[in-house]
Amino acid sequence: MKRILGWGLSLLVAWFFLVPLIWMVHASLRPEAEIFRGGMLSIFSIDQLSWSNYADAWRRAQFGRALLNSIIQLVGIIGIGLWINSMAAFAFARMQFAGRDLLFALVLILVILPVEVLIIPLFLTARDLNLMGGYAATMGALIIPFTAKAVNVFFLRQHFLQLPTALEEAARVEGANWFQIYWHIALPSIKPALATVIVLDVLTHWSDFIWPLVVCTREETRTVQISLANLFTQPPIQYGAILACAVMATLPVLILFRWIQRHVVSSELAAGIK
Repeated sequence: MKRILGWGLSLLVAWFFLVPLIWMVHASLRPEAEIFRGGMLSIFSIDQLSWSNYADAWRRAQFGRALLNSIIQLVGIIGIGLWINSMAAFAFARMQFAGRDLLFALVLILVILPVEVLIIPLFLTARDLNLMGGYAATMGALIIPFTAKAVNVFFLRQHFLQLPTALEEAARVEGANWFQIYWHIALPSIKPALATVIVLDVLTHWSDFIWPLVVCTREETRTVQISLANLFTQPPIQYGAILACAVMATLPVLILFRWIQRHVVSSELAAGIK
């Protein structure tokens, strides 16, 4: 009986969270006049379903170009960010140098600063560096300010601290330098933590809106979220196309999380055990 009640409660909670998502997918397949008819109960209807809203959303939002821009942004932030943040985290965790603790404390202070506070300084810096206007420059403006993150440095540092010092000492005896220890020993040992950082960065920057809205001044530089928002202002306002665009914007994140979910779970499990 306890197991049945547990499963029933779990299904009820899962249904509570999944109903809006299911409704979004179902409504994106319905004609415009039928979207809000029937409320949430309409998800049980399979009449008049078609893919026309997706074709309209792809065309009106220029979703293909926006998707490419968002992918370039994420690849740049994650690729460069993993390199910078992991090296900084390894230095703070394993290397001894003057002022290390003070410098790390200053890095942690940056965690409490929201992006909204930094928008104007970032804009002025991007403008002075000529990162406004052209396509390549705008992609640089989307990527460069967010490659180094204090929260990622802190998170990876905690995992580097958990590695046994015996591996490092054995490598030093064999003549390995600090970079070899970092690249061949430390970094492969925290793959689950790196996967977690990737997921967090994707969730954060896939939904970026304020900063892309500031720097993406041309249509060819718009990201997915800006293209989705433009459907609310470009007449005719059609909620079928808006919902279809929302589904296409959500799908890549779900696929990525499903792909590396086991690494994220391994990271959280290891952190909980230790």
